[in-house]
This record gives sequence, C-alpha cells and structure tokens, in this order.
Amino acid sequence: MGFDDLVLVSPRDKRVLNRQQTVQGASGANDVLEKARVCERLEEALDGMDVVCATGMPNDMHREREEREYYAPRVYFDGLLKKVRGGEEDESHSGSGGSGVHLSDDSAMVSTIPNEVRNSKQEERPLRVAFLFGNERKGMRDEDIDECHAVLGIPTNPEFGSLNLASAVQLIAYDWREAVGGY
Repeated sequence: MGFDDLVLVSPRDKRVLNRQQTVQGASGANDVLEKARVCERLEEALDGMDVVCATGMPNDMHREREEREYYAPRVYFDGLLKKVRGGEEDESHSGSGGSGVHLSDDSAMVSTIPNEVRNSKQEERPLRVAFLFGNERKGMRDEDIDECHAVLGIPTNPEFGSLNLASAVQLIAYDWREAVGGY
C-alpha cells in the first residue's frame, strides 16, 4: 500500500523487528522493517505528525468504551483531504457511516482537523498522517485515543465488532491509498 514509516510503541518484545518470524512475515516488505523504529512513548512516535487517527471498535466485546464519535475511514479521509486542499465540504457524507459508525455531520468531522492543517495546500511538505492501532488483544487505551484528532471505526457486525490487527491495518491502508488517488 506504499506505507514505509512503521513505529512500534513499547512492544512486549523489544527485538521483534529482528526476529526471523517477523522478517518472514514481512512478505517482501523488508525495506519497511529496516526503517521501522521502536519508541517507548506514544508522544515520541507521533512527533512531527499533522493529523493523528486512532482506530477503534465502536462495539468492543471485551470492555465498556467511552461514548465517542467514530468516523468511517474513507469518509474521514475524503473530508480531511478536501480541507487540506482548500475545498468545500461535501454534504453527501453526512449521516451514517455504516453499522456501528455514526457521523453526526461534516462540521463535526471537520472540527477534528487541526487548525494548522485546515485549508493549507501543504505545498512545502506532504501532509503527515499517523494511524494508531492498538494491541491485538486489548485494543487501544482510552487515554491514547483521547490524544488523537479522530477515531476511525471500521464498520463491522455489531455482534462481533473485532477485526484482527492485520485486517484492520490493511483496510485502513487501502482506504487511505484510495483517498489520496492510488499510486
């Protein structure tokens, strides 16, 4: 999908990037592993990012979640890029973003975009967007989600709201790649 900036925050195995199983699982993306970093704190990993998007399950089967707004990834990406490029809001994106993902209106979504990014053509440098994924078993901590500009929720069956980490990463990566115009 063209992503090449992988950062792991406080992984259980600090040497995970060098493990044979990791290298074999990279499936030809060894360049990504070679550039990957391990950080102890989330703040360090996010340094220099313009927009930070958490990923979460609107229907968490394992614990109570704080009530929060979840955005369908492609809808959020389209709105973000439209604002960065200086375009007007598209009224067609208001309403429901899918099962378990509620979008109140475009103005709520646009308010999640940092002021310094809005209506900026970003000609000096590309927009730096971070996508945060939680631990496969436990997801993201609420306090980490609170540090993000938006929470992306992949519409899933409300009875089984979980995706494995690889599937979630692939879906978000695909939606972002499509939003920016493919390759």
